[in-house]
Amino acid sequence: MKLKQKFTFLSIILIIIVACNMPGTTPTLSVDDQAATIIALTLQAETQNNEAVPVTATFSPVPQVTSTIGTTGPAATITPTYSVPMLTLREQTNCRTGPGQDYEVLFTYLKGAKVEIIGNYPQENYWLVKSTESPTGVCWLWGEYADVIGSYWAVASVTPPATATIAPPQAPSIQKWDFSCGLGTMTFTMSWTDRATNETGYRVYRDGELLAELPANSTSYTDSIALLSGESTEYYLQVYAPSGSANSSLMKMSC
Repeated sequence: MKLKQKFTFLSIILIIIVACNMPGTTPTLSVDDQAATIIALTLQAETQNNEAVPVTATFSPVPQVTSTIGTTGPAATITPTYSVPMLTLREQTNCRTGPGQDYEVLFTYLKGAKVEIIGNYPQENYWLVKSTESPTGVCWLWGEYADVIGSYWAVASVTPPATATIAPPQAPSIQKWDFSCGLGTMTFTMSWTDRATNETGYRVYRDGELLAELPANSTSYTDSIALLSGESTEYYLQVYAPSGSANSSLMKMSC
């Protein structure tokens, strides 16, 4: 009899729930609220009948809705700031036709001069720079005595020009030479025209041996030696440079 009462009681509860969900009724309870109502009524029925009624309820977890905010998109492009590459000279420096001392000097820049870099020859630490003083508008500076600023990393490496073949200096033209003998001494004097433009200096030879070295642009020399009557000697003059040398005609004399 009691089992029949319980069945009837639960049937009434289900009918109420279904009725609540029909159109036109009060707002529909959620699944969780309906389950809680069934459990509460069942416990109440257990209390009224003084019987232990097993209660089981299964709850399905409500899926959590997550949203992912997309982070993908066009990659940002960072453009480095460019500044004109420049050389600032710490010492007076020759600017040449190429990267090295074998090339001709076009202009000598003083300490503190600033020039724009347009090329690099890292093998010899030389920079190709703009030069209003050069006939070609460019020249080569050694980086040993220079500070580099600006975007020098953007400067392209350049191939140096071929080394120019420099002719040896032109031989001096002897204009006058004479000597005088007396009391066992001979005095020799000569003068010449400096026709060279690239000489390092001059050398005077007597009887085939080096007698003296003179600076570039020299034009005269005098020598005195012990020379007895009947003895003779000879002189010649040599102009020299890294590219070679040239000798004057031979000058012979006797007392």
